[in-house]
Amino acid sequence: MRVYARTKLLHGFLLFCSFAFFPSCNSSSPSPINPQSLTDRERDGLAGNVKAALTADIILMEQNGQWLEGQQASATSVYDAAGRRMTQTPFRVAMSNGYAITQHELLFDPVSKGLFNLDNATKKYIQYDSQGNVVEKGSQGNGQKSAELSVQYEFDARGNWTKRSISRLAEKDGKQILLPSEVSHRYLVYFDSTGESQPKTVLAAAETKLLKASIAATQENLDAGKAHFLQRCSACHGENGKAQTDFAAAMPVKPADLTGAKLSGLSEGEIYSFVRGGISGSGMPGFKSRISDEAIWQIALFVKQLSSNLVEEKHNQLAKATPTPKSTSTAEPERRYPLTGKVLSIEREMKQVVIEHEEIKGYMEAMAMPFPLLDEKMLGRLKKDDKIQATLVVGVGYWRLENVVIK
Repeated sequence: MRVYARTKLLHGFLLFCSFAFFPSCNSSSPSPINPQSLTDRERDGLAGNVKAALTADIILMEQNGQWLEGQQASATSVYDAAGRRMTQTPFRVAMSNGYAITQHELLFDPVSKGLFNLDNATKKYIQYDSQGNVVEKGSQGNGQKSAELSVQYEFDARGNWTKRSISRLAEKDGKQILLPSEVSHRYLVYFDSTGESQPKTVLAAAETKLLKASIAATQENLDAGKAHFLQRCSACHGENGKAQTDFAAAMPVKPADLTGAKLSGLSEGEIYSFVRGGISGSGMPGFKSRISDEAIWQIALFVKQLSSNLVEEKHNQLAKATPTPKSTSTAEPERRYPLTGKVLSIEREMKQVVIEHEEIKGYMEAMAMPFPLLDEKMLGRLKKDDKIQATLVVGVGYWRLENVVIK
């Protein structure tokens, strides 16, 4: 069962919320760009014929003098050839028991290209690069600037950033200095992106086959591996490892089905080497120096367990086909609870809806979370911000919404 945390739990993760023009500024005249004339893709800060974008916002943590990636929120957007956004997932922090929905700030304003905007009343300023990306925020007085936020970008050959590093003003050793705070990775697929129609079989170095994990495959490590996997891998490989996601469908080289027969033959050492170093030409990044070695092993152990599930599934299918004596035990009855809330998003392909709901008395406090909704007609009718009443049906290992009424 999935339990969602409120956005306020991610307080340290949220970026500044507004980058509109200040009421007064001593910069040059704004560019004559009309934001209404821009496509969804251009408003999202993307140039050229981008087909799909996977963006991951990550909090940085200092460990033993090294800045490593911590909590991650990811979202995907898919566009048509004209730049209209066809599908988009909310920025979600994946956890082993669910998601927390959070916010993403573009740090981008297409009408502020190359401008230095200063609010004369507060002396706060925002500086943009030639594309409209925010590069610095802070205050200015007595002719001197004091930066509170600094942003650096790495761009691809088409001018879109693929990595964004943010430093914020913080105290260290009694001094106020800019320290690494967040990093964002953006993986882009263009309409003319190419990949091998018949990808070669990927092989790890021979010695990695015999490489043994430095940690035991305990339930604690498997749970941690699942949490890392959901945050860093599921946008492409899917929560179940079957690579049936919107972004995977847009990629020229399809991500591996981690539950398939080919993967089940890999050793934990081989899986570790792929997670650590990535796979060149496939779009899969390596996580060496991005996360701890222990975290990489935890992912490898979890993926190994996923790939081993193929054998277990076949065994279960065989067991279902074999008649068994009827049990005399009584199944636990379904429980039903009235639910009232507001629709945050609809994920029709997944047949679920994310609801910010009031307290469900006797079962759950107020929070935001997704619920399966199998009624396709209602899925088609629901819109963002609709207020609804429904019945939450809870059984053993499952739940769903029924009797949904739009208020």
